Amino acid sequence: MYLKAYAKINLALNVVNKRKDGFHNLDMIVLPLKLHDTIAVSRISKKQTSHILINDEVPNFPNNICENLIKDINDKFRIKKKYEFAIYKEIPMQAGLGGGSSDAATIYRFYDKKFKLNMPGIIALNFLKQYGSDIPFFVINKPARIKGIGDLIEPIQIKKDYYVLIVKPRQGLDTKEVYQALNKTKFKVCDIDSVVKALAIGDDELLAKSIGNSLEAPAIKKCPKIKEIKDYLIGSGFPITLMTGAGSAVFSLSTDKDKVKQMVNNLKKLNYQAFYTTILKE
Repeated sequence: MYLKAYAKINLALNVVNKRKDGFHNLDMIVLPLKLHDTIAVSRISKKQTSHILINDEVPNFPNNICENLIKDINDKFRIKKKYEFAIYKEIPMQAGLGGGSSDAATIYRFYDKKFKLNMPGIIALNFLKQYGSDIPFFVINKPARIKGIGDLIEPIQIKKDYYVLIVKPRQGLDTKEVYQALNKTKFKVCDIDSVVKALAIGDDELLAKSIGNSLEAPAIKKCPKIKEIKDYLIGSGFPITLMTGAGSAVFSLSTDKDKVKQMVNNLKKLNYQAFYTTILKE
């Protein structure tokens, strides 16, 4: 069995405040992309432990959210059948594109369908958000405005069909470190109501001047290439350009496919990882 785990971009990301539990309340516009990882699911012996592989290798980093989620689902629901989840990565890592969270959400959906977990909505949200604030969104996988710590989700409308140009510098960024570098007293915020309106009516000029990301400034301090890429794209006629998530990937939206394809070729010549995709609406 093969599953698709889709990427995302943050068209707006406001850090509202820091909570007493150490997490941050957010207000975001998140769009799912057709870009995706592929997960091959195989039954294995009951003597083995359910596990993941990433590009056919055992992951070499601790506290992998997919491994933790699998273990907790098996324990909570007393699932005896064992599976291997072989993840083939197309979504760049440490890029702000949500690859790890999407992989985890896709694995959750597999167990939910296969074993009829049937957790009520609010209980499922509370269960999933402990593994990452993006995971509840990836279970729904529709353009949305998201508030709180990822648990308040409101679908939004997008009038136009955009091509999404994505550029990643060689340096990736750790989400936790970017949040730690935030100014503790003042967060830069954008006009998210205007972003919602611009998407709904197809006003690109309003969209370009309304988008923003509170994490962009601290991310640029850690990876100056982000600003170089943004400036290059905007100067090349892509005004709807922003860093996604905690970075380090930058995206642009355009309805001109040929223009996007040409820019991808230009960026590859500059030794950047660059590609394009579209927004997943259904």
